[in-house]
Amino acid sequence: MFSIDELSIDSHDIKNHLAYLKTSFQLLKKKSPELSENKYIIRMEDVLSQLIYHMERTTLYRYSMKKADKKPVNINDIMYEVPDIIDDVIDNTCTFTFCLDNIPDILINPDQLKTLLTEAVQNACEASDCTGEITLITRKSNNYVITEIINNGGLPSHDDSSYLSDYIKLSRPFYSTKSGHIGVGLSIIHQICLSGNGYARLTESDGKTILCIRFPIISEN
Repeated sequence: MFSIDELSIDSHDIKNHLAYLKTSFQLLKKKSPELSENKYIIRMEDVLSQLIYHMERTTLYRYSMKKADKKPVNINDIMYEVPDIIDDVIDNTCTFTFCLDNIPDILINPDQLKTLLTEAVQNACEASDCTGEITLITRKSNNYVITEIINNGGLPSHDDSSYLSDYIKLSRPFYSTKSGHIGVGLSIIHQICLSGNGYARLTESDGKTILCIRFPIISEN
């Protein structure tokens, strides 16, 4: 058996080869436009795109586990950027509401924090079929900064209702309730939370899904 780390290192190399193949198909279509309607060419391009996507997600999961330099970061500074990032990643008509309090900094790698927030908001957007209302909340509670990402799409149905709120099970690598997804989004969030001494919890209330993320504030001592 290979470790996740070994598989994701290999996935980076595989992705590069796949990208080369996809570019070759695109070049072939450019030189021979009649091939654009060829079912084999269309199918191969689609398959290559899906494989590249899976390889990129696996690589991103690996990077979420790497140790990275930390520095004081304010979540609000990054939160305002996230909807624009989401718009570049997926087609959506989601509306975003910001409820961001004046919060202290946390100690974390800024790139990993941006990855975490992007994954969390994208997950919320997709859970509402990319058409929902997403509320982004930050606040201070005791010695922690709390981030809540709320969407109007409920958690996926399951025979065991206790399973729905079990964040640990839902964040298992390569487990997904969505067709065509590789299932590492919540795994990435979970790993980055661990590296920043944080905590995440997924709950449902009044038909809305709430992802709550907690990080300790920087000690003044």
